[in-house]
Amino acid sequence: MIHIVKNAAARAGRRAALGTCASLLILVGIGFFTAALWLYLVSVFGAIQAALMIGLGYSGAGLVCVGVLISSGEPDPLPDVNESAQRQQEATTAPPLVEAFLYGLQAGAHASKTRNT
Repeated sequence: MIHIVKNAAARAGRRAALGTCASLLILVGIGFFTAALWLYLVSVFGAIQAALMIGLGYSGAGLVCVGVLISSGEPDPLPDVNESAQRQQEATTAPPLVEAFLYGLQAGAHASKTRNT
């Protein structure tokens, strides 16, 4: 059992490290592409127009990302009345320590949902 957990942790660590390295390399590449675009636009249009074009490009890309982020949120399903009643009945028959744990778990889930919206 411990072997499985160790393997899962090692895989997660490798994925995190590779993701970080990939992100860093992509950011460096974007920096070089921006510098090359700047040099080209300055030679063709001038510094002010080049700055405006690059700034508009990055701002537009950022706004598109924000729009995708906002529109990808799924609405929370309405709670089932029977399910809520069943949970409440289960909670009242549980020992006090379990009741306190379940109450905290529900409060945390509710706080997480309100923070994500």
